[in-house]
Amino acid sequence: MLPNVFRLLSLAALVSPLAAAEWETLFNGKDLKGWTTVLQDKKPGEDPDKFVQVREGAIHMYADTDPAAKVPFGVIVHEKTFSRFHMSVEYRWMKKKFAPRKNEIRDAGLLYHASNTGKVWPDSVEYQIQEGDSGDIVFLPKAGLTWMRPDIENSPEGQGEPGMLPEEGGFARDYGRTDFAYVGRFPVLDKMEGWNRVEVIVQADESAEHIINGKTIARITNLREKDGSPVREGKVALQLEGAEIAYKNVKIRELAEPLKPDRTVIALSGVRGQKVRKAEVIVRNSSAQEIPAALSVIGKDAGLFKASASAKKVPAGGSITVTVEFSPPEVLNRYSAGLQIGTKTEGTFICLQALALPGFEGKNEPTLMGVVRALNIPVQVGGTVLELDTKADVIGQSKAIAAFRAVDGEKVRMTPVARFSPKGITPFGIVQSGETELLEKGRLADVSGEIPDAHQTLFPPLDGATDFIEFDAPEKPFAFYMRGHQYVSYTDPSIKTDATIRHTSRVYPVTFFQGKPVKNAWLVGFEEAANGDYQDAVFLVENAVPADAK
Repeated sequence: MLPNVFRLLSLAALVSPLAAAEWETLFNGKDLKGWTTVLQDKKPGEDPDKFVQVREGAIHMYADTDPAAKVPFGVIVHEKTFSRFHMSVEYRWMKKKFAPRKNEIRDAGLLYHASNTGKVWPDSVEYQIQEGDSGDIVFLPKAGLTWMRPDIENSPEGQGEPGMLPEEGGFARDYGRTDFAYVGRFPVLDKMEGWNRVEVIVQADESAEHIINGKTIARITNLREKDGSPVREGKVALQLEGAEIAYKNVKIRELAEPLKPDRTVIALSGVRGQKVRKAEVIVRNSSAQEIPAALSVIGKDAGLFKASASAKKVPAGGSITVTVEFSPPEVLNRYSAGLQIGTKTEGTFICLQALALPGFEGKNEPTLMGVVRALNIPVQVGGTVLELDTKADVIGQSKAIAAFRAVDGEKVRMTPVARFSPKGITPFGIVQSGETELLEKGRLADVSGEIPDAHQTLFPPLDGATDFIEFDAPEKPFAFYMRGHQYVSYTDPSIKTDATIRHTSRVYPVTFFQGKPVKNAWLVGFEEAANGDYQDAVFLVENAVPADAK
């Protein structure tokens, strides 16, 4: 292995150095060739009042419009379609504002992956351009996964729900099947005077990165249409929304497929003073040229993570292994950073999450919400405290599912993703509806010299060499169980048990895991005592659906 590479690189180093010829100019500085103006109450291409003009090498919105006028909103749409690209635009606010936003802050935007472009607000993802809010995310009505601020009370002022970069502590949230969503209230990085530089790096449906004046402000992954299908390409457009604004240096560079990691999230945990396991990620290069793979750990808790690689470059058609380590501090908490491998345009970004425990068990344990956020699973478990409601049939986004069945033709898979319980081997499996026999499918391992925190960790080891277990499910519906130290816990609360609480398990739907979309997947958390923390043993269950599902 090479020595650890732990460097903070400037944006100039992270974005590939480009010769001018590599950029395609979308605006020639003279006219609107290649662009179509779309205004309210007008057909595409109609602009009799010249709300959009070219002045002094810039696209000037509302240049000659009377400040007392009420103006239409609109977009200018470029004729080409783009999928993987790095786009750069400079903008500057001018003096005038108009009704119906005469008394509002100045607003515009850069739209990408746009479709249905014959209307004023095309279906698209918007890079918001707005006074104090540039870089915000607007889904119109596209969908995607981004990250939210956990401490809402400390959010900056602004519009929308408060977002936060994952490397700064943001937690995952999926915006799907919605007509409109606004994620903002990021730190203010735009200037009110002079020119601002907007950049967006888009990799088909895989990711988008919003950059303002050289600094990354927001990230999105898994871009989709409202119906859930991937959105891999679309038009780009610039908005005019009632404020005088100028755009210049509008250019784009189409990109090749970047480096591909086998996962985009690494979740670690560690008990202070105990041996901590490492994580490895395989990074592949599908191109015909080798790609540099310099490592940069960035973000709020970058100093707690270390990364090393098996090579400095990823060979053409080959791969390298990147190893990540975490040094837990003394404070019980979730810690966040990011790992940039290679450049922003050729490389890849991995979200780093970790849980630190000051000691074993009791109040040293994380909450179920902390576990879920560290695993980067976008689900609300019903509270951020350690002890959750044990009486209600449903809490947060949990589902009351008495019985499951396997997806046709598929084996049910159970992957242990967390365990915070007393030491000892812990059996788990299924029980068929109407029966009492426990069909054991696997066991969580006891502690060992190699893994002293096997009972207090993310991704606890199984009693065996595998990371998960798979089995052919019976035709009869079934529930899941875990045999704890005090009683047997079941996902079906109607099954008789020695527990003093009604619900010894909680079940949550999972749509994303390790940065990838999953189907027919569930997070199953078990309680083995009475406090309702539901993280004594937590499994990702795949290829299972409710028994009564059609």
